[in-house]
Amino acid sequence: MDLGSQSVNELLASLAAKQPTPGGGAVAGLLAGLSSSLGQMVLAYTEGKKKYAEYEAMLDESVSFFRKASQEAITLGNADADAYETLNVLWKLDKEDPKRIASWDDALANAIEVPFQTMQLSERVLTTINNLVGKTNAMLVSDLVIAAILAEASARSARLNVEINLRQMEDGKERNTLQEKTTALLASCITICKSIEDAC
Repeated sequence: MDLGSQSVNELLASLAAKQPTPGGGAVAGLLAGLSSSLGQMVLAYTEGKKKYAEYEAMLDESVSFFRKASQEAITLGNADADAYETLNVLWKLDKEDPKRIASWDDALANAIEVPFQTMQLSERVLTTINNLVGKTNAMLVSDLVIAAILAEASARSARLNVEINLRQMEDGKERNTLQEKTTALLASCITICKSIEDAC
């Protein structure tokens, strides 16, 4: 399965199907991708206008960032589906099965790391959007806010996937450290999104 190669209808059908993937993790990646693409659209209607000429360098940099972020979001969405499928296969095995014992820790770590990276991407997207407030076409201010809301939703969604997998960790100290990191990361995303909404 490749999220980037599916039509919208195909993607919706695969999400609705009785199958483990794609699921919430893939949706989290897609939300970050939608946010980044919407950000690109706002910039497409801003660049080249005399009113925003003083921000040209920053706008160019933001376009480049959003383009890469869109691609990274799809990659993370696919990676999340792969990570879950791997973990799901091991989950069905007996806890004493040699294959599960040998692969479980790495599979669980990956299933946590991928959505955590999606959260980090969402924060970078929100930070970029926040820097653009007041520097883009005023007619598309609602699109800029929607992009922020989508990025926050991505972070919230990805955080849920991190949390559900953290429950399987035996190392309480490491689990607590990761929980603190995700809590701080999500709080940052919520704060930035609110700042964007308030400013617009």
